[in-house]
Amino acid sequence: MFQFRHFVLPLFAMKLRDGKIPRDPRDARFVGMSFHFNDQGLVATCSHIVKSLAEDESLVGVEMYGESLTFRLESIVEHPSYDFAVGAVARRDYQALPIHAAPEIHIGTDVVAFGMTSSGLVDGRHTIMPRLFKGHLVRTHPAPSLPGSRSTCEISFPSHNGFSGTPLVLEGRGAVAGMLYGNHESTITLHKLSEFEENGRQFSEEIHRVVELGAAHTCVDIRACLADLGIKRVALDEAA
Repeated sequence: MFQFRHFVLPLFAMKLRDGKIPRDPRDARFVGMSFHFNDQGLVATCSHIVKSLAEDESLVGVEMYGESLTFRLESIVEHPSYDFAVGAVARRDYQALPIHAAPEIHIGTDVVAFGMTSSGLVDGRHTIMPRLFKGHLVRTHPAPSLPGSRSTCEISFPSHNGFSGTPLVLEGRGAVAGMLYGNHESTITLHKLSEFEENGRQFSEEIHRVVELGAAHTCVDIRACLADLGIKRVALDEAA
């Protein structure tokens, strides 16, 4: 079983001091995720994460194991039309995830997503909790349903705050099926219908729940975005 920590890289917004990454955690805020897709130190993430930076902030990746090494994202390039960006880091000890090479991806495909959620600073330390979700693709369509996307891809679980930029991994395959960037509109569905009688009168009670679907760039969209940005050296899932 592959280890998510070796190919994903949590991202923080930090104010550099004399061009150096600060060690004080109060100088950082968690903004999302990224992942390696080739052996050139490149990571993919979302444009809205880059746009969230203040003028005096830089985007820094932090390893989740060992000495928690930090890496500033350099040469960031945002796609002109879609919520997709690529940056370079000086990280050496990592694994690159192959991108699913099928010409299309289908509903019902099982995927897993590993990401982080943050409650901010507690006693001067970041409280970031890793979480793993399993689910499947529930809808795909060649036309986009949300701004910043090339097509429509909905996931059976939501993209929680901090999950943007994390890859959807084909369960049991270890290849990228997509990348979360947000959520589709919430849907209110009927969860339970109860009927009962009281004082000779019939009553019914409906219980509803909110279902929120994650939105993702598919592997097809990711490959197209990389091609648009002129990035050719990509790890591919040739067995797809």
